[in-house]
Amino acid sequence: MIKRIIGVISTCFLLFGVFSSCEEKIDVAPSIITEDVLYVSGERLRVSGRIITTQTINASDHGFYISENESFSQPVIISLGERANPGRFIGEISSLTIDKRYFVKAFVTIQDEIIFGNVAEVETLIPAIFSFSPNNGPEGTIVTISGKNLTSDTEVFFGSGKGTVVDISFESTLQVRVPPISGLPVVNIKVVNQEREISFETPFEYTTGKYTKLADFPSAIRIFDGISLQENDVFYVGMGTDRGQAVNNTMWKYQVGDNNWQEIPLPSRALWRAFSSKTYYGGGSLSPIFDGLVGDFYQLKNGQFLALNNLPFFKLRTVGFEIGGNLYVLGGRTIESPKEVFEYNAQTNIWRKMRDAPIEIDETVLNFTYGGKQYFIDPLTKDLLAFDPGTDSWEAVSKFPGDLGNGTGVGVVIGNRAYLGLGNRSDQMWELNMTNLNWAEKNKFTGSTVTRNSGVYVHGGLIYMLRSAEVQILGVPSEFWVFDPNGF
Repeated sequence: MIKRIIGVISTCFLLFGVFSSCEEKIDVAPSIITEDVLYVSGERLRVSGRIITTQTINASDHGFYISENESFSQPVIISLGERANPGRFIGEISSLTIDKRYFVKAFVTIQDEIIFGNVAEVETLIPAIFSFSPNNGPEGTIVTISGKNLTSDTEVFFGSGKGTVVDISFESTLQVRVPPISGLPVVNIKVVNQEREISFETPFEYTTGKYTKLADFPSAIRIFDGISLQENDVFYVGMGTDRGQAVNNTMWKYQVGDNNWQEIPLPSRALWRAFSSKTYYGGGSLSPIFDGLVGDFYQLKNGQFLALNNLPFFKLRTVGFEIGGNLYVLGGRTIESPKEVFEYNAQTNIWRKMRDAPIEIDETVLNFTYGGKQYFIDPLTKDLLAFDPGTDSWEAVSKFPGDLGNGTGVGVVIGNRAYLGLGNRSDQMWELNMTNLNWAEKNKFTGSTVTRNSGVYVHGGLIYMLRSAEVQILGVPSEFWVFDPNGF
């Protein structure tokens, strides 16, 4: 019996020794590889590694070494900490230098021994910018900049003024608050990443526009539905009615630099709702009723008003403008079509009828002259229509983005910019860049909007406006204003 027990015990010890010897023989070092570069940008890198073995590893640390040189002197270590099992792991760093080559290798630490994987090379990318919006606005506007590989230290400058970066999303979208204007209204946007500068070719335009009241009109008359003309630096206004009631039998002149308007003799019988271009006027009625239409026709030349042959039509509330030395009269409100277009050849003194306009036109429709064409804003759709007298054709080219008000607005051009707005009950003035049809709102009008423009003039890069209060406003004279589109 004892012999049997001793035999069983001996067998157990023998088996224990055999199995112990087998476990020691499969205790081999794991393999580690630097697997894939998953993501790289200007300053961020995401990389994967893999530990390969058939058993647990009980590593005290694992991760990646990153260095600017292949010898890995002074490396940056991405430490992912302890790990028990083999398999894939991912490390990330977000403090690299843009446009630079780096060397990366995975590592694992087991029993105080560091095992490295293969070395991979990677280059960080260069920041770029693509677009920004909006391209104009006042101080405090939030501008969105689209780009790629933007860094966390990104700075944005509007000219010399530093904007406030509100947010950076996905290293590709910046939200930045526009700083106060610092000297120039039109500035370049500069984006700085790790001291590397990138600039947009298209500038940002600050919202500008300074309104200055020059004087109260020297008469209690408020001119409604009258005429306004301009010859160089001399402006004229008059006729129409006083506050939409009695006929106004006065005419006034202002020369740039004078203190105020001066009354001059009436150059013809007073006309109500006649057309007026820069140097021509005519038509309309002799009183604020629709009968009594006349064909009077006059030209302003060298400070003198010359009577011309009567008009071949009888209309009121028409629009007149001059292009290429010829006069054009459009629309109106009579029994005839409000779309009719007439051309007056100043050399031959001959009128001809052209194709009808595509919209109804009267003196309330905003319009301006640029580049041999006349532009009109359709009050129903806000489409900007271009009329080319040379080809007798019309074309929609843009859409007005603002408030038209109730007519009698400003429509003028300075250089390659058109200025439109300040209709009755509107405080908006808009600038249209005629080279690219980009709209930008100007500063809002600082005076009363319960007014209508009796006359609008341009000289020396400034816009002059004589503004008359509505009839129900008592005891307020007409006001003479000047607007500097680039003032601030």
